[in-house]
Amino acid sequence: MIWFRDMTAKKQSHISVCATGNNFYRRWQRFLPLGLMFSLPQFLRAENQVAYRYEFYSEDNNRMQIETHSVYFEQKLLDNVTAKGDLVYDGISGATPTGTHDAKGKARTTKLEDLRRAGNIGLEWRFANHKLSTGFAFSKEHDYLSYGVSLADAIEFNEKNTILQIGASHNLDSVRHADKTTWSGKNSTEAIVGISQLLSPKDVFNVTLTFGNDSGYLSDPYRLAEYHPNVFPAGFNIGVPERRPAHRNKEIMLTSLTHHFNSLDASLEGSYRFYHDSYGVDSHTLGLTWHQWLGKHLILEPAFRFSEQSAASFYTTTFAGTFSTNPGGYHSADYRLSNFYSLDFGLQATVILNDHLRVIGGYHRYEMYGLDSTTSDMYPQANIFTIGLQFLW
Repeated sequence: MIWFRDMTAKKQSHISVCATGNNFYRRWQRFLPLGLMFSLPQFLRAENQVAYRYEFYSEDNNRMQIETHSVYFEQKLLDNVTAKGDLVYDGISGATPTGTHDAKGKARTTKLEDLRRAGNIGLEWRFANHKLSTGFAFSKEHDYLSYGVSLADAIEFNEKNTILQIGASHNLDSVRHADKTTWSGKNSTEAIVGISQLLSPKDVFNVTLTFGNDSGYLSDPYRLAEYHPNVFPAGFNIGVPERRPAHRNKEIMLTSLTHHFNSLDASLEGSYRFYHDSYGVDSHTLGLTWHQWLGKHLILEPAFRFSEQSAASFYTTTFAGTFSTNPGGYHSADYRLSNFYSLDFGLQATVILNDHLRVIGGYHRYEMYGLDSTTSDMYPQANIFTIGLQFLW
């Protein structure tokens, strides 16, 4: 039972920190599929440590490449106070689809190069049966600036076999438009509530509900939509800036169940995630991860994830109307708002060299496929390689 209590506590800690930490990656979600930025393994979360990770994301046909360097640290300051945080430096290069096609029907792309510097610092304070976490996040690129704060509490009940998680985060962002001069604001607020429950000495159940609201400039300055003015012959289209609603509400439910197999010295974690927003997007994600100990010095973790998403109500590959270079209404041809499914599978290995040093390496394959028969040439397929070191004291 001790093993599961420790695992539950570490998972809860990971969730509370992510209320701020995930804000780092929202900016890059216009390039990366949701959830591809991998955090440190939950079982490696321990006090007094520093960990480095390098990740290389490469899309097929050399379309897009992203290199990420990140450092995570955790240090106990007092018996009941711990400081933790991470630093991220990454660069992107390559081309991303704009949402339009040329005369031959080939997807147009625009070249992108950028560097991102981000940081997250937080304090965790234990008192009575509470674990209070506060955080501040910062991220900067040449066309995007983000500040975020978070507050979360984990309350232990039932001899630590039940943990109630509550928290909130808020982001203040600034986005530069395609004219490279105009800047617009964006606000994001999220609230989280969840339960971690030890069902038996071998089973842990988690359920988390997240409610969020985004407001302000929510369009992507790099995306266009194909528009056909009625005064021109059929087949003539022009690219116009996409326009998304200035408000978006979202609801997310995440559940997971982990079972430990004593005879195999392994555990299986299954998860289901449901996402809904006011854009009309619904998505379902199923995941399986196997945690296998091989002796005392090696852990293997094969993982598989399947996700399917419906299209946003204003998603369209082409639309028509009176002549205008900036037609009204909401419209977007961003493939990430289309009807698609994705596959993510891979393997991660952790080598425990001694009590103070661990090496992490992994490979994942990500593939996205359209379900509307018109956007198939825009979806990415990518290889993701990771390697890292962890020092504990």
